[in-house]
Amino acid sequence: MSGMFGERRDAPKHKSVEWYTPGWIFDALGLHFDTDPASPHDMETCVPAHTKYTVFDDGLKQPWRGRVWLNPPYGPTTPQWIRRFIDHGRGIALVFSRTDAAWCQEALRSATAVLFVAGRIEFIPGKENAHKKARAGAGTLMLAFGDDCAEALQRLSACGVFMRGARPEATSTALALEAA
Repeated sequence: MSGMFGERRDAPKHKSVEWYTPGWIFDALGLHFDTDPASPHDMETCVPAHTKYTVFDDGLKQPWRGRVWLNPPYGPTTPQWIRRFIDHGRGIALVFSRTDAAWCQEALRSATAVLFVAGRIEFIPGKENAHKKARAGAGTLMLAFGDDCAEALQRLSACGVFMRGARPEATSTALALEAA
């Protein structure tokens, strides 16, 4: 996943969480992104984005423009990244499938489309993690905000379960029926 934007600049390098999204995902999406606010710092990635912010830029504090690619740092700041992404309202995010987490529930309710990726993605380790396995430690989901991003995400539907348009009213109805 990407750099830890909440960490101090003098944080030990062995704490890196630099993992890169594999290029086949971007090839399949067929999109160019305007902003990658959580870009890894230790080498160039294949994210097709015009503007890339690293840990040293603090992407949470920078302007996000246009279509955003977000592979946020996983950990205590994930909810901040996802809320900012929801507020921005246009782009694709790749996150661990933590469907029990409040931030994930909020994102699922807000997304134009969602892809629950089957299996585990083989990420590309950064220089500091080259000795580690690249397979994701948990399932992955991708969130699309905006029709163009949902259409692109649908091109990956063979890689998992694709759903377009969350229906919060259905969720509320289901909860009311369960309570009765």
